[in-house]
Amino acid sequence: MNGATRAGLALAAWMMGVAPAWAQGFNLSRNNNEEIQVYADGGIEWISEAQRVIARTNAKAVRGRVTVTADTLTAYYRKGASGDEIWRLDADGNVTIATPTETATGTKATYDLDKAIFVLRGQPAHLVTPTDTVTAKETIEYWEKEKMAVARGDAVATQKGKQIQAEVLTSHFKENPKGDLEMRRADAYRSVVLTTPQEQVFGERGDYNLETGVATVAGSVRIVRAGNELNGEYAHVNLNSGISKLFGTGPGGQGEGRVSGTFTPDKKDTKERRAIFRGPGAKSGDKTEKGAP
Repeated sequence: MNGATRAGLALAAWMMGVAPAWAQGFNLSRNNNEEIQVYADGGIEWISEAQRVIARTNAKAVRGRVTVTADTLTAYYRKGASGDEIWRLDADGNVTIATPTETATGTKATYDLDKAIFVLRGQPAHLVTPTDTVTAKETIEYWEKEKMAVARGDAVATQKGKQIQAEVLTSHFKENPKGDLEMRRADAYRSVVLTTPQEQVFGERGDYNLETGVATVAGSVRIVRAGNELNGEYAHVNLNSGISKLFGTGPGGQGEGRVSGTFTPDKKDTKERRAIFRGPGAKSGDKTEKGAP
């Protein structure tokens, strides 16, 4: 191994009893009753006074089906009922948290084993399952028990050619019949963009149910398709049928009650024409552009 000494150390081999049912996916927390094994090409430093272990150079922590690798790993431990137990793991440099079917990558990570949450930082950070990809320029938090990822900073979630983007994106997962994580819903906040092969929908808040294929977008909504644009307050988008409905007001009567549309003719049409559509809620004194009904 290029002259490096490979050291291995089994840490915190404690039994936690029968584990609850969230054992699939990312599961490094104390709910997992398997021991944690830490390896490193550059050696392992055990600082007993500070109750931490530092593994350097191609460091790896393995627990069951979950493996954390990084340039440096720092494990914090404490006295438990059955001996020493690791309660936190910090990863620094070229971080990968992986199962046989899911992978999360970034530059730094903190894994709180008590709370069963890891926070991954990167530019961007990635979380990839067999069906989905989530990226974020700031952080991705993954909550083991809830099977939920919170992505912050130009966050994007993609599945089968459909994409939702926002400043903050919360992705809810489930286990499919194979035991793999699969996104079932995404909640989006601020600067929302929903993209399908046919159109883009812009707004300030969004909810995308991947099981039904239905998304709702609210707040200064724009729907753009083939050069045409609709504007309103609330949109109901069926990504399976390709049918989008736009409303001037959202649930609870939010919005001005106006829907407007700009329709651009095919580029092959040499005549300069544009149609303006104003939906329910338009004021009687509103003027339309020349040539519009």
